[in-house]
Amino acid sequence: MTFHTQPHRRYLQEALKLAREAQAAGSSPVGAVLVDAGGEIVFRGRNRVGEPQSAEHVGDASVSHAEMDVFFQAGKLKNPESLTLYTSLEPCLMCGGASALLQLGRLVWATDDAWGGAGRLIAWADHPAMQETDVVPCPDADLEQEGAVLFAPEAKRAFPEEGWQLWQQRYPAETAGVD
Repeated sequence: MTFHTQPHRRYLQEALKLAREAQAAGSSPVGAVLVDAGGEIVFRGRNRVGEPQSAEHVGDASVSHAEMDVFFQAGKLKNPESLTLYTSLEPCLMCGGASALLQLGRLVWATDDAWGGAGRLIAWADHPAMQETDVVPCPDADLEQEGAVLFAPEAKRAFPEEGWQLWQQRYPAETAGVD
């Protein structure tokens, strides 16, 4: 597989910026970017569950996750094995499954999702559809912390008590003081 060779940091920072935009617009703070083999960001997406639908973006639907926003914009992908999807938060089963079905070459996220992340239910490396995908969780510790602080209030609000407890266990400093 041929990927860009740029450090992950700038792309994860862009995903986190989009997550903050989603939060400001009333949606869950999750952002994503799709990067080609040359290191260019070709599509940007953010969670739009709490926003109205538009001609450009799927909104006001439970499938309006950041990764799906990217995929709906992209349409049919050319050379998906050379593309890298960067997300601010570990993808859920739907978005991780879509990444596998689209045959993306690499998937990188800033912050683990202790409750909603697909890895809680299916080991990424063991899933047959993900065998050709390079999965890179949390390559940058300070961006992981930034993402955890950003998403922690949403995790407390949206997840059941069991999910919030998993978040507190995974990110004790980042969840401390979240009301």
